[in-house]
Amino acid sequence: MLTSSGRDFVPSQLVPADVCITDIAHALSLICRFGGHTVEHYSVAQHSLLVARILSAMDASPAVQLAGLMHDAHEAYIGDIPTPIKDTLGLCWHELEFQAADAVQAAFGLSSVMQSNKAMIKHADLVALATERRDLTRFDTNRNLAWDILVGASPFQEPATTGSWSPQWWAGLFLDKFTSLSDTVAIQSVGMSTAA
Repeated sequence: MLTSSGRDFVPSQLVPADVCITDIAHALSLICRFGGHTVEHYSVAQHSLLVARILSAMDASPAVQLAGLMHDAHEAYIGDIPTPIKDTLGLCWHELEFQAADAVQAAFGLSSVMQSNKAMIKHADLVALATERRDLTRFDTNRNLAWDILVGASPFQEPATTGSWSPQWWAGLFLDKFTSLSDTVAIQSVGMSTAA
């Protein structure tokens, strides 16, 4: 496959050298959540920013917020498949997703923070899902099937998104957030190593 910046990659053999943050921001801003079944265009980039916002409200460290922002970054390379379809695809999909996620996390040095904060990031992801269902779908408790995955997850107090801006705008916001959090994490890391 070919990325927006012109890099070649093999989806089942993604390596850290293939990974580029501008490719990720561009692709995620164009990939729709819920298979496109939302009341307005809503992208994985917007979802990722919401997860980072929820983690910030949970007083997570900047490193955890960065991991939350990047938790679906591998979807820039393999796409976003709605969970019920992922479950149907089974092991084949899960192996592909794990391989891509592993490469992206390694590329940005996020493997350790992602693993050690997995439960917190997953909770923020489910809060985001509950928020998106509330704000962006036509879900009706009297008509639609229950979403068992959301048991114990309440929607965020803030809206899922703040307007129908262009995908390019959301890509820019994603990049800005990535840079801001990365810089903060780098400064804190330097401070900790200097103090040691």
